[in-house]
Amino acid sequence: MPYAGKLELGLPVELFILGSPNEEKYRTHVEEVGEKILVVNAPYVKGEIVPLREGTRLKLTYWDELSAYTFETVIMQRIAVPYPTFVLALPTSVTKIQRRNFVRITVNFPFSFRVVLQNGLSDFFEGIITDLSGGGIQFKTKKVMEKGYLLTADINLPNSVLEMPLRVVRSESVEKQPGWYVVSSEFFDISERIRDDVIRCVFEIQREMRKKGLM
Repeated sequence: MPYAGKLELGLPVELFILGSPNEEKYRTHVEEVGEKILVVNAPYVKGEIVPLREGTRLKLTYWDELSAYTFETVIMQRIAVPYPTFVLALPTSVTKIQRRNFVRITVNFPFSFRVVLQNGLSDFFEGIITDLSGGGIQFKTKKVMEKGYLLTADINLPNSVLEMPLRVVRSESVEKQPGWYVVSSEFFDISERIRDDVIRCVFEIQREMRKKGLM
């Protein structure tokens, strides 16, 4: 099965009940992966096990750093001991869904940037990146910015330094910090390889924050 290697013990998954009138979705995680079956922990809601029956048709979704994966399955068996689990049938194929800009992470990275002018580039200005995703950054700066400004930025990620082109989407003054502006910007005209580097960085930061109990 394509992408089967991404299914592993402890991986978070989402179960969507096919045909349910309320479009019910439940989060749980993988307990065991076999050649033809997948065992997941029974999901809980408000401390109670979700009472799904054998034969219930599901759509299961899981993720990695770059994509989401989904397939339809069925509950083949319910197991009560040593703890409640569902045995699901593994399909022969999986649908891959790109998830370029799904995840944003709060950060605190200093960086420098220049404004693209008609006759070249401005001097360097300083800023602080407060929000990072595969689609762009949000940052604070004392430089007055306008929507549509084009920038070139030197972004210091944990594992690399990237020179990234940015387009300003929005700029607002910070009420409690006179002289500072919060700027939302998007990456433009960058390769998918560079975007993948940023997305991997976002997930790596998330993993480290979870280890430290910050998420």
